[in-house]
Amino acid sequence: AVVSTQSTGTSPWYKNSEYLLGKVLPHISRSKYIISSKCGRNYKDDVLEWFDFSFDRITESIDNSIKILGCKFLDICFCHDIEFAPTLEVVINEALPAMQKAKEKGKIKYIGVSGYPLDKLRTLVELSSVKIDVVLSYSKYTLHDTQLLTYLPWFTEQGVGVINASPFSMGLLTEPGPPSWHPARPATREAAKAAVEFCKSEGYPITRLALKFALFTEPSIPVTLVGCENKEQLLENLTVQKEGITQDENILINTIREKFFSDSHSWEGIGEEKYWGKVKKEMEKASTMYWKMQSATQD
Repeated sequence: AVVSTQSTGTSPWYKNSEYLLGKVLPHISRSKYIISSKCGRNYKDDVLEWFDFSFDRITESIDNSIKILGCKFLDICFCHDIEFAPTLEVVINEALPAMQKAKEKGKIKYIGVSGYPLDKLRTLVELSSVKIDVVLSYSKYTLHDTQLLTYLPWFTEQGVGVINASPFSMGLLTEPGPPSWHPARPATREAAKAAVEFCKSEGYPITRLALKFALFTEPSIPVTLVGCENKEQLLENLTVQKEGITQDENILINTIREKFFSDSHSWEGIGEEKYWGKVKKEMEKASTMYWKMQSATQD
C-alpha cells in the first residue's frame, strides 16, 4: 500500500474543503504535494443542482477548483459519483471529453472516475473513448465487503490505477457509528453496531482493525485512501500503518468477518433511489407552484 501524507483529496461537494486548502497550498512548493479534486457533484442547497455532468459545467468546475486551491493544476481529477448521472452516456459523451480537454491544456494530469457500484466503473472504462487513468472505489474492501477483489485484476489488466477509499465505510465501522444519511440497510447497521461492541469487549477499537484489514490483508491493492477529521486521527492512522498487523489481529479480523459480516452488506442502488426521490419531489413542487402562478395570473 502507498503511504503518504503529502497527498490529499478534496471536492466541491465537501463544503468548504477546497477553500481551506486554498489558504495553505499557495504557500507550498507545487512539487511538494499531490492534490486531487472532483467534478460533477456540487455542494448546493437545491437538490436539483447537486449533480451536473455536462461538458460546460465540468470544464467550469475544474477551472474553479484550480483557482480556489491556488495549485496551478490538479494531479488527478475524478468525475464524482458517476452512478448519480442520469445515464452513463452523459459521463461518456460530455464529462469525460471535458476532462480530456482539460488534460490536454495541462489543467489536470490524470483522469479518474469515482463511484460505489464497481460494475458501472468497469462499464465506463470499457466504453469510454477517453483514457481513464484511475478509478476510486469506496467501501468495497472493508470488514463487511470485499467486492473490490473481484474487479481489481481486470482494472489492473487495463492499465487503470485503483484507489481503495473509505476503510471505515463512511463511519459505519467506528464507535460513534454512521451519520444519519448513511445509505446502509438496517441489517448492515445492526451488524456493524454488534461488531463495534464485540471489539470493545475484546479491548480493541474497531477502527484499528478496519484500517489494518484494508492496509495489510491484500497486497494487490495499490493505494488505500484514509480520511481524518483532525491531527489526532491522522497520527493514529500513521501509528496503525507503522505497526503492521499481528497474527492475533488477523485472527480477530477473521472472527469479526465470520461472526457479523458473513452475509452481503452492500447498499448499491439505495443512495441513487433516495436522490431521485428527492429530485422527483422538487420537480413536483416546482410544477405545482408554476400552475398556481399561471392560475393566479388568469384570475
